[in-house]
This record gives sequence, structure tokens and C-alpha cells, in this order.
Amino acid sequence: MDDTDRKILKELQEDGRASFREISSRIKVSTPTVSSRVQGMTDNGLITGYSVLLNADMLGQTSVATIIEAKPSEIDAVVERIKGEDIVRLIHVLSDSRILCILSFYDQKKYRSFVQSLSRISEIAKMDNSMILRTAKEMPRASLTDESGLHLKCYYCGHPMKDEGVKVKMDGRTHYLCCGVCAKLYKEKYERMKEAARTPAFA
Repeated sequence: MDDTDRKILKELQEDGRASFREISSRIKVSTPTVSSRVQGMTDNGLITGYSVLLNADMLGQTSVATIIEAKPSEIDAVVERIKGEDIVRLIHVLSDSRILCILSFYDQKKYRSFVQSLSRISEIAKMDNSMILRTAKEMPRASLTDESGLHLKCYYCGHPMKDEGVKVKMDGRTHYLCCGVCAKLYKEKYERMKEAARTPAFA
């Protein structure tokens, strides 16, 4: 990630509705450059989507911070059980075998029902809930500085990539692999999946 990428991301964080033309004018690069950089950062997973930030208090929602304790080996199982719940708006797995969740809801019955469901999850050892009275600051967790770098994982083996690795362009998207071996295996797997998708189920 270079200085141009950082400038584009800062513009998008400040105004997600800005057009590529507007961004290109502000940072003094061409519109196609902005477009291709944004596409690349979307393909590699750095940009995960665009959304509108809403004020939960103005919507009349109640928010609760929940701390869940579990054995280290059971953390993933607990996360899988709760991450699909609409009431759960944020999940952080902490280093001390705890999970921090932010819950937001309108209906107290829904909240009580969710807490009761947590009590039935055998992997949970302890749970503490605290109502959020007010929010002094709320910002996206990712912050951009001049030191910001890009930490990619190989699309095939999942290992962290120490450099740019191997870029493979397929079907208009860039795929990132750590080495030539993973690139070869990934392309083979990708083609098998495409072929399977083209083959009728009852052929």
C-alpha cells in the first residue's frame, strides 16, 4: 500500500459517497487510477464494503456491552454460536480467553431471550453485562497513518505474506498467493470449481 492508496482510503473514510472523479480531483491523480486502486483494495479484502453509520441513540436503541469468558479451545465455538444473531453488532476476541460483544436492541424481551440462550451454551464459563449509557467516541477501528501497511494472507494456504507474493488475474479479479506453488494449486482448484459450477447436477 503506497501513499496514493492511503489518500484514496482517507477520502473514502471521510465521505463514502464521494465519486471517483471527486476523489481524483482532490488527490491529483486520474479517475481511472482511483477506480483501479479501489478495485484492487476491494479484491484483496482491505475494503470490505460501504455502509451508512447510524446514530443508535436517535433510533431509540438500547446498547449493552457483554463480556464472555470461555476456555481458549472453545472460543471459536462460542463465536460461531453468536455471530449470526442480529442483536450482536460487534464481536472482539480478546487475548485473555474473553469475548467482547456489543448488543443493540429495541425490545427488552429480545435481549432477555438472547441472554438466556447464552446461559445454555455449555462452553461459556462466565458472562458479564453492562448497559452503555453514552458513547463518548465511536470511530471505525481501522485508522490510517503514514505507517499503515497491507498484511495479506495467501488465498490458498492462508499463511501471512511477507511481500507482494504472486498476483494472479482471473475473471477480472486479482488473487494473491504467497508463492508459485500455491499459485499453481490455487489456479487448479479455481478451475475445478468453475467446471463444477458449469456441470449440471444431474448430467
